Formats: sequence, structure tokens, C-alpha cells
Amino acid sequence: MAISFNNLEDPSWVYAVAKIFPTFAHNYIFYKKVYTQGLENIPEDGAVIFAPNHQNALMDALIILSLKNWQPVFMARADIFAGQAMRRFLFFCKILPIFRIRDGKESLKENDAVFSKAVEVLRKRRYLVIYPEASHKGIRKLRPLKKGITRIAFMAEEASQFTLNVKIVPVGINYEDYYSFRTNVFINFGKPISVEEYRDQYIENPQKANHELVERITGDLSKLIIDIKDNDNYDNFETAREIYAPLIVRKEGKLVNNFKNKLLAGRKVVEKMDNMKASDPEKFAELNDCLHQYREILTSWNLTDRIVRKRFRITGVFFRSLCLLASLPIALFGLLNNFVPYHSPFLLTSRIKDRNFHTSVRFGLYLILFPIWYTVLLVLLCKYVDPWWIRILYMILVPVSGMFSHRYFDYIKKVGAMWRLVFNHKKPQFLRLKVLRRKIVKLLG
Repeated sequence: MAISFNNLEDPSWVYAVAKIFPTFAHNYIFYKKVYTQGLENIPEDGAVIFAPNHQNALMDALIILSLKNWQPVFMARADIFAGQAMRRFLFFCKILPIFRIRDGKESLKENDAVFSKAVEVLRKRRYLVIYPEASHKGIRKLRPLKKGITRIAFMAEEASQFTLNVKIVPVGINYEDYYSFRTNVFINFGKPISVEEYRDQYIENPQKANHELVERITGDLSKLIIDIKDNDNYDNFETAREIYAPLIVRKEGKLVNNFKNKLLAGRKVVEKMDNMKASDPEKFAELNDCLHQYREILTSWNLTDRIVRKRFRITGVFFRSLCLLASLPIALFGLLNNFVPYHSPFLLTSRIKDRNFHTSVRFGLYLILFPIWYTVLLVLLCKYVDPWWIRILYMILVPVSGMFSHRYFDYIKKVGAMWRLVFNHKKPQFLRLKVLRRKIVKLLG
């Protein structure tokens, strides 16, 4: 890859204008809500490296980009820079490639130019974003960090005789769902780590200084996310979090049982289970067995804990079903008028092996397809429909009903689960669900 970065780190008004629509679409359309915490930890000036966890491909970059009116430089794996057009686009997006051994030994030489550019970005006191896990994976777990981030930080300090005062800010990105439209996301900024603190150690033993700084970033970053370290019991940890996090929110007297509060509580559930595993292995084994049985029954009946923990009467479920029936025309209107731009990206992503790229690709295609589709609809309305106010009303109803339709068909699944629960609540397996859930809560509590 012939590399020519020019001055991609410098602010650009074209870039500032180009990011307005994707930022709006990300924050207010694609995601239901973007929660933030720790924005006060972002240094206002100086050389700053952000160190986020990496779970959802390019969406991890979009959430950082969409938070403020800024233009940080990102570093990403080199294999996405395939083709001249893609390369130019990614450079315009202020993304630098990092070459790995899997990209070929010869390509590793290119990292010298990349790292030099990263140092230049910091010396110009710009923001730099490096994903220290070096790859993405959609699991609630912090994977081992690579030393590239500390190497760049020390290179920048060394180039300026340790007068640059580089800060590394760990960033925890937490998704409610990695693949679904209209879910929540929470980004959590930790306290900045000053590279200056490791100056003497680096001068004496660079390898040890790099190792200890990586360990520091790992510890701080782990506290900002749900970090399930137990691979063998990962699904059980997730189930326990779903069951017990809302109870912690209630116990702590939080007014809102929203995604942010449940996620912070979920971190406490994971810590509680880690401590139980270390201090009381027999109790941990009993809890795991209950969680495994509970999850198997949920899966076999296509239920969720959220449905099971609530009490539904047949009259309430019947009323919900009537509301669904009454609002079906609106849902069908939204489905038909948004079917092509919403569902066609799934045809492309079905061919992409790395599922963690699916959301990023769909989001990018939505940015293109929906404006084109709505423009076509408007042209057709102008040509065939009168009067003018019907055209305006129609164009307002199309996106609104599309949002409603998406929620409607999700809610149909929930109401179906409610009916299954109502009709089968006296069956042995459903009674077993209640017993297991109470036991899980007792063991955790």
C-alpha cells in the first residue's frame, strides 16, 4: 500500500459538514438513545490518546465521532483499506492503517510511516483514537491489549523530550445489542492516565514501562465496561446480569431503570459472581447449574427473562392484542413504504462472514438508500398526487410510521411470548422457571 497521509489530522470544513448527517442519524435515528458518562475526563487541550474497547467494528468509531464537534484521528486495521477508492475515503475520514503480521511481513515496514504520522498528530496536540485490543469482537469482555498504543505514546514523548504531556483516556463502549436497530448504547470515559508518570521507568527499562502502562490501561478500561472473564460460563454471567441488574437498580433507589443504570448494575453482578467463584466455588457451581437450566427452558419456549419476571393476566394480554390489531394499518403502511431501503442491506450483509461488520455496513447503506428512496417517493407524489398538503403529510408519515412499524413487529413477538406464558403458566416447566428464578435471586442476593 503506497501511503500518503498529507495533513489528514488538520481540521477540515468539508469533513465538518460531511459528518453532520451521519452524526444525527447515529444519535437520533439508528440508536434509540446514546448515554454518556465521564465527558469531564476529556482533556480540553494537549496530546490525548483515547483507548476504547472494540466490540462493534466501525460503529465504535462513529459513537466517539458523534459525541462532540471534533475531528479525532483514528487508527484501524489495514485490511479494510482495500482498493484505491476505499483508501481515499478512509483517509478522508481521518483513519490511519495499522499493519499486522497477518497482513504480510513485508507490510509491517509500513507501520514505521504510520507510527511517525501518529506521533505527528500528538505533537500537533490533536486527538488520536487507538483500539488497543487491535481487533473487534461482539462479546462483553476485554481482550488482551497490544503494546502499539503505549509504543506510540512513548515515541511521541521521546520525540519531544517528555515535554508533550501525553494523556491516555480509557473509553468503555457498551451496546445493548450489537446488531439491532433502535437499541441503546453507553459510552463511558475514564480518568486520563499521564504518560509522564512512566518517564523514569521508560528511560531505565522501556519494555517494563510499556508492560506496566498496558496493565494500567487494562485495569482502568475493564472498570468502564461489563468484562466477563469467565469464558466457560459466559452465557450464565449474561443471564445473571439480565435477572439481577434491575433488582440492584431498584435497591439503589435509582429513579429510572434505563439501559445506563442497568448496565452499571450489571457490572456489579459480574463482580459479585467473580467474587463468589473465588471465595465459594460450591455456591458458584450451584448458581451456574440454576442459570444453565433457566436459560435452557427460556430458549426452548422462546421466552426472555423480561417476560417471565412480569405477571400477565389474560385480560391485559388480550387488550394488548386488540391494540396491535387496531394499529396494524399504520404498521403495514410503515412497512411497505420503508421495506426497500430498510431490508435490502440485509441481502448484502448476509454475504459478509464477519458478523461484527454487519451493523456498520447496514448503517452506511441506510445513509445512502433512505435519502434516495424518500426523494423518489417525493418525485412520484409531486407527479401523481394533489393537493400539495397530502404530499407533505405523506412524506411526514413515511418515516414516522417506519419507526412505528419496526417497534410494532418487535412488540408482536413480546405479546406472543405473553400468550405462551398465560396459557402454559401451570405446566411443570413454567413452574420450574419460577422456582429457578427465585433460587438464582437468592444465591446472588
